[in-house]
Parts: sequence; C-alpha cells; structure tokens
Amino acid sequence: MGLIKEVRERRLIAYMGAYLVTGFVFLEGVDQLISHEYVPAVAYPIALVFYVFGMLGSLTFAWYHGEKGRQETTRGEVAIHTTLFVLALGTSAYVFTSQRQAAELAAAAASSGLEANSLAVLYFEDLSSGGELAYVADGLTEALIDQLSQVRSLAVISKNGVAAFRDADVTVDSIARALEVGSIIRGSVEQTGNDLRVTARLVDGFSGADIERATIEMPAGEFLATRDSVAESVSRLLRQRLGEEVALRERQAGTENVESWSLLQRAERLRKDAEDLDEAGDLDAALASFQHADSLLAVSEAADPSWAEPPTLRARIASRRAFFIANETGDFDTAVIAIDEGLGHAERALGIAANHPPALEQRGTLNYLLYLLDVTPDRDEADRLLNGAQADLQSAVDGDPSLASAYSLLSHLYYQRQDNISVVLAARRAYEEDAFLQNADLIVQRLFWGHYDLEQFSDAGRWCDEGARRFSVNHNFIECQLRMMLTPIGEPDVESAWQLRGELVSLAPDTQKPFVDRLGYLLVAGVLAKFGLADSASSVFMQGRGDEEIDPQQELVVTEAAIRATTGDPDGAMELLRRYVAANPLHSFAVGESVHWWWRDLRNRPDFQALTRRGD
Repeated sequence: MGLIKEVRERRLIAYMGAYLVTGFVFLEGVDQLISHEYVPAVAYPIALVFYVFGMLGSLTFAWYHGEKGRQETTRGEVAIHTTLFVLALGTSAYVFTSQRQAAELAAAAASSGLEANSLAVLYFEDLSSGGELAYVADGLTEALIDQLSQVRSLAVISKNGVAAFRDADVTVDSIARALEVGSIIRGSVEQTGNDLRVTARLVDGFSGADIERATIEMPAGEFLATRDSVAESVSRLLRQRLGEEVALRERQAGTENVESWSLLQRAERLRKDAEDLDEAGDLDAALASFQHADSLLAVSEAADPSWAEPPTLRARIASRRAFFIANETGDFDTAVIAIDEGLGHAERALGIAANHPPALEQRGTLNYLLYLLDVTPDRDEADRLLNGAQADLQSAVDGDPSLASAYSLLSHLYYQRQDNISVVLAARRAYEEDAFLQNADLIVQRLFWGHYDLEQFSDAGRWCDEGARRFSVNHNFIECQLRMMLTPIGEPDVESAWQLRGELVSLAPDTQKPFVDRLGYLLVAGVLAKFGLADSASSVFMQGRGDEEIDPQQELVVTEAAIRATTGDPDGAMELLRRYVAANPLHSFAVGESVHWWWRDLRNRPDFQALTRRGD
C-alpha cells in the first residue's frame, strides 16, 4: 500500500500520461517532416530512441518533483538523468551508423545490379562423416532448382551454372558476383541418430551475410518428403526476402519409390564424377564410374518400372561413354555398341512415357552421334539418322523449351545442313535457356560465326565481346576480335592486332600452336592490308603460310584467299583458291543460297565462276 500511495502523491501516472501524449505528437510531427523530405528518414528511429529513454527520464522527474511543494534537485537525480542522456546519445549514434551503413550497402547493392529476385541455389553440403549423403544433397539441390525455376518472378541460375562452385572454396559474395545474383540459397545435409537434418540458409548476395535460416528434421529414409519440405521452407524464406508469395509448382510426376529415387541420385552423382574424371584426363576411371552408375540405374529401373527417368539417364550415360570412347581412343566399333545400348534405353523410356522430352533428346543425341561417326556407308541411311535426330531434338524442345542442351545440339546439327540462320536461332535459344551450359563457350562461338557468316557484323561483334568477357582464356575469342577488324564495320588497329596475335598464340593449346601461329600472321596481314600497308602485309602473309604437316586440309590457304579477296587483292585470292579447290573439290563458296560475303568481289570473274561450278 505504501508504494501505491507514493505513486499517487508523486503523480507518476499523470506525468507519464502527459509525456506519452506529448511524445506521440512529437513522433507524428517527425514522421510528417520525413514524408515531406524536410529531414532524413534516420530522424524517426533517433526520435524514437529519445522517446523511449525519455519515458524513464519522465518517471525520474516525477519521482523527484511530483509531490506538491518545492523539491530541490539532488545528485542522484542528476546522475540518473545524465546516464539516461548518455545512453540515448550512444544508442542514437549506433542507430545512425547502422542506418547509414545499411543505406550505403543498399546503394552499393543497387549499383552492382544484383537484384534480390535473381537467385542461385548452391549445391547443399554433405556433412556426413564418410560422404554417404552426397547424393541426397545433390538430389535436394537439383529438385529445388527445378521447382524455383518455374517461378516467373525469380531468375534462377541453372544447375550448370552452380555446378562450377560445388565443393569450391569461394566466398558466397564472390559466387554472387560471378553469377550476377542478389540472393543465394545454401544448405547442408547431415544425419543425427535416425533422423536426417537439412538446414537451408538465405544469404544476401552482395554482402554474403545470412538473412534467415530454416531447419528440417525427418526420418532418414523419407527422402521424398524431405525434398518437399525443403522446397516449402525455402519458399517461406524467399517470401521474407522479397515480400511476396513464392508459389512453387507442383512436383513433377515421378516416383514415390524411395529406393528407386535414391539409386538414381547415386547414379547421377557418379555420372558427374565420371565427367570430372574425364576432364582430368583419366578416361579409364571415368568409364568405370559410368559403368557403376549404369548398374545402379538398372536396379533403380527394376525397383520402379513405371518411372521413365532411370532408362533416360542410362541413355544419357551411354551417349557420353560413346562420345568419350570415339573422341579419345578412336575406337568407333566400341562407341557404336554403346550407342546401340543407349538407343535401347531411350526406347524403353519412351515406351513408359511417350514423348518424354528428356528421352527424346537422348534418342536424338545418340542417332546424331552415330551420324557424326560416319560408320554408315549407305547415304540414305545416314540421311535417315540425321533427319531422325533432328526430329527428336525438335520434339524435345517443343515439349520442354527449357532443354538448352537439346537446342545446343540442334545448332550443331544445322551446321551439317549449312543452315546458318537456324544455327543462330537454335544457339540463341540454348544460351537464353541456360547461359551456363557445359559447352557454353561453343554456343557463343556458333553465335559469333553464324552472325559473321550472315554479315550481321554488329551482332557478331557483340557475341565476340561476350565470349571474351566470359571465356577470357579461350583463344577463339581472341581470334574473333582480329576477324572483326577485317569486317566492313571493323576499324583496323595495327598495334592492337599485333598484341592480340601474341595473346592468340599464347592461349592456344600446345597441339594447335603451330597452326594458330600461322593463322595469327594471316589475320595481322589482313589488318595491315586494310590499313593500306600493302608491302608490310605481303611480308607478313608469307609468315602465315603452312605446310602439309601444319595445314593438311589447306585451311590457311583458303583463309589467306578470303583475306586477300576482302582487302583488295583479287588476283592473289584467285591464285590461292585454285590451289585450295584442287585439294578440296567439294568445297562450297555459298552461305545459304548466296555466295559467301568473302567472295562477293570475285563473283563476276569468269575464273571464279569456273571454280564454283566444279562441284555441280
């Protein structure tokens, strides 16, 4: 009762009521000033800090001076007010600094171009002691990428894009800058007793700081349920990040058989390992890994015969085996056996799910590889293979336009048909669907050459620049810069041309260096000729000539002829073309229905017309 009496006598409630009303009005005034941009936004949190500490100050003042009559100020009161003021100043300084840093960070993030809705899902980390959960981590990651990729409001980096950073010792903000994303999802998988624990983190791409995290625990065997729970948790994290609902698509129809799903994920991990082993130069280990993967897929297929994915992946593995064997050993007979096995797997998958786009892609890929091996002496049979491959690949992308790898192969196939317009269109779609494909550098090269051959030089230059930016150690994108100098829109720069030639030779693979060395001289000679230095050009042209060992197909000969034809030496070009056509009588001088632009200045010459009629 004594305390209540003290409160009443010192009028604490009356003082606090008056303070709260006055303070609220003051805060409203600050808010209005901020809304009209008379004061910066940071003024409101600072005012709020003083308002909160002011409550304690008001109570102190009421305690010491609320009674009727005159009360003197005591040292205790002064100490309390001083302490509260210092604390308010310190807190305000902290708030001001934090707000300024946040504003600077936001401004820097905005200027960096990293949008919050651009997203990369990094491969989840396997925290198990023996790495036995690596296939689960990969399976969860790829399922999440597939689901998020269907959300229109998100720009999600493909599996190929993030694969380069799997197990890489790189900071998250560096990965974000490399992939140009503003948000990162990273996670881990571990076993705790009989449970599987999956942790997902949402990370700011610019700063690398964790924004939020979610943890899911389920019985270790419930992989499919865990996959769905991870997707739901990540969608909640993204909603907090973006301030909007992220509705994931329903999981694609697949299998409910946990054993079949687990075996397929193990096999997929082995397939990736095989690709890495081959890239490292260990073909035998790569083929062994492929064989192990195929064995697991056979069991997966038996566990759920109604699921088309195991035979589809078996077809893909057979295709890669055949490619590696043919390309690296020259054993075409063994490669053909692998192709036949793969075609059987693809047909089985299509028997389960008619018009299944991934299975159609694999059947088309296998038939196209068989065509490229040129093991069929019957021309009609070869045409049937090519037509069938094109039809399957086109059906695959019609059914699933996101199949960038199928578009990429179509662009290569159109080269066989000398259809440069279709080459460009298919390569562009491949790049748009997945700019991080394993052979993205080849796609960019096709885009350069397709536009270059079609005389679309501005577009060719753009793709050359894109290739040089993304694949700076690829010598082909040095060569294209030199070739761009020789186009009608190119500006010849002799000093830069010599510098680029040096880079071209230094970056070329050792096996190609002799050829590339001569090619570099020819391209510089063309720049000199275009610049009007005919005598210097003639001398450098001589340095660019090869012999039968360096240039058995006489590609340097036709290149020099093209350069001479477009830089004002038609007689020199014709002399070289006669020698080239004698060795390559079926060579075509056309692009589509027209003469290639290299030869346009020669087309009215009788001797050139005689050469073009040789193949008729």
